[in-house]
Amino acid sequence: MRYAPLVALSVVLFASGSALAQEALGAIEVKAEDSDRTITIACSDPAEPSLKEVDEVLKINDPTQSKGLRDKLMAAAAEACAQKVPKILVTRSATGSLTWKAM
Repeated sequence: MRYAPLVALSVVLFASGSALAQEALGAIEVKAEDSDRTITIACSDPAEPSLKEVDEVLKINDPTQSKGLRDKLMAAAAEACAQKVPKILVTRSATGSLTWKAM
């Protein structure tokens, strides 16, 4: 019966090691489908990118769309962080919606 505590300790160490491997991402990289530019957004305490950065990444020609698309971009980044996806590709539709997929 001396082996039972040793086995229990091994199980605890193994479980803690796998839990550490599943830590949250620090940041994600976002790229628009039709752009070469990328932007990095932190997963914990993300700072909003400037409207200029959003315009450049998403190739926005109408500045009145920048704020709404920035909000959608931040929502996509939050979803990707929650799903632990380190790089995403975002696509903007003609209707103004924004979708993302893993790169």
